[in-house]
Amino acid sequence: MKQDLKRLLYTVRPQRLPRNLVLTTGYVFHTEEVYNDDIFRRLFDFCKGYTAITGKQAICTVMSGISPKVRAGMRLFNCSEQKLADLYHQLSSVATIGYHGHFYFNADLHQRHEAEIRSNNFSIVQLTEQFSNDLEWFKKHELNHNDLYAGGWWFMNQHLLSLLIKAGFKYDFSFSKHRFFLNQFSLDFMIEHEIKTGECFEIEVETIGKIREVQNLIGSSSSAFFEDYVRNLKRIIHPAHPKVVGMFNSHDYDLHPANALNFFTTLKQLPQVSFFDAADLLDGRLNIDFRPTVLPVHRLQNDMLASVR
Repeated sequence: MKQDLKRLLYTVRPQRLPRNLVLTTGYVFHTEEVYNDDIFRRLFDFCKGYTAITGKQAICTVMSGISPKVRAGMRLFNCSEQKLADLYHQLSSVATIGYHGHFYFNADLHQRHEAEIRSNNFSIVQLTEQFSNDLEWFKKHELNHNDLYAGGWWFMNQHLLSLLIKAGFKYDFSFSKHRFFLNQFSLDFMIEHEIKTGECFEIEVETIGKIREVQNLIGSSSSAFFEDYVRNLKRIIHPAHPKVVGMFNSHDYDLHPANALNFFTTLKQLPQVSFFDAADLLDGRLNIDFRPTVLPVHRLQNDMLASVR
């Protein structure tokens, strides 16, 4: 019934991308449940299909095998730590691997809703320790995160930015203007610097270094209607900034492969749309201007005092 109503709605009110829009896009997964063989196979096959359509690789940002959320799933599906690492290595043959971080106030309480860090109320000590442990797990299993990051729950703040920069990360995909993916720090930062949807920018954390930001646009996982994606994208596009560069996103577990591949097939046919992947970003093959912004170091010092729990 709902499908029929949508079909009728879009017949009466067609949804089309603005004629002046120039869209350059990539695809990033928040990859969290590949210990489930069915989800892994679905994701693996989808990534091959995505490349066949676009000529580019999806980015799969993955969680470490010591993440409390992942470890709980590994126990449930009888997946060893080595098997998980092997699955990630297999995935790297059809997608580019990155790092997907979820952090906790108390890792022993991982099944409690309030234990996971999702907002600007966070613990610097826990954040730093868990970040370091995750990267050690990648190193132990010879997994290359390719200096790419996407935050769980879109969590981002100045301390995580500093950790990423110090660890050599080059690109982050955690900033977004879409209401489903907002983080207060990220939103405030983009408002302060007048960053528009689809505008790439570089953050320099004073005395520490720089990282480049490519915004998330909208999710692309389940709808059978191309018009749904157009409608959601039009909600966040700024009329004065029609040149949009950004990522579509999905989780591995809520992906609808047929609908998502149909979306990209339709998108690929539009002359105003082009695709990029991690290799294009890391090799500097894209003609993208990254707007320079600065995060003063005194904010780190002040916030460190305010946020210690």
